[in-house]
Amino acid sequence: MEEITALILSVLMAVSGTSLPGDADGNAATDDLIIDGDKYTLTFCDEFDGKELDDTKWERCPEQHRQDMDDYWDDSMSYLDGDGHLIIGVDHDSWRYISGGVRSKGRFEQAYGYYEIRTTLNNIPGYWTAFWLFNDCVGDETEGGRNGTEIDIYESPFYSTKIQHTLNWDGYGAKHRSEGKVVDADVYDGKYHTFGLSRPSTDCPQFDIEACRWVPEWMELSELTGDSQWQDKARVIWE
Repeated sequence: MEEITALILSVLMAVSGTSLPGDADGNAATDDLIIDGDKYTLTFCDEFDGKELDDTKWERCPEQHRQDMDDYWDDSMSYLDGDGHLIIGVDHDSWRYISGGVRSKGRFEQAYGYYEIRTTLNNIPGYWTAFWLFNDCVGDETEGGRNGTEIDIYESPFYSTKIQHTLNWDGYGAKHRSEGKVVDADVYDGKYHTFGLSRPSTDCPQFDIEACRWVPEWMELSELTGDSQWQDKARVIWE
């Protein structure tokens, strides 16, 4: 049975403004970057060299059933190929779909700045990759998202010519709120594409609340199968 994969080439994070202080020996803490004409200071970068996932930067997402979908995160579905790629895969065993996910929880969490990934997207129907930000308070229903919002920098439930950007807050139950946008993007060609988010340091524009500030969130890179509609399409691949 063939494993369906997405190849991730690099992930970087940066904050805007002047360089951060150096260490005790006077060495610069980070490198400066110019992105769309603005100056940023690099705070995180992984180009996935070597053969093992860097556990100072990432952990594999807990092996668990993914919400109401017939899909399970499995450690074996996220790994380095030794050629500078993080592989996020999807497979199917005798009774379930398994997929991969990694996150920077407890290792790197940043409240604002610029977030970027360079990756491929497969064009197989039924598979859903995403680069997103999250924290433990997203499930709270009392703060209107001020203490945590799931920010999907990109997600790919559309396997032809579109991608989606989504915000989710106030939990995932009856009070759940979300806003999103679907855009045309011809990125399902097997080539590498760059997806980025510039997150302001002073306010939260989607909530229209004065003096609202972002809170630190970790990164997640994941792939899964979609709902039953998507899985019906995916099963054609496995049968």
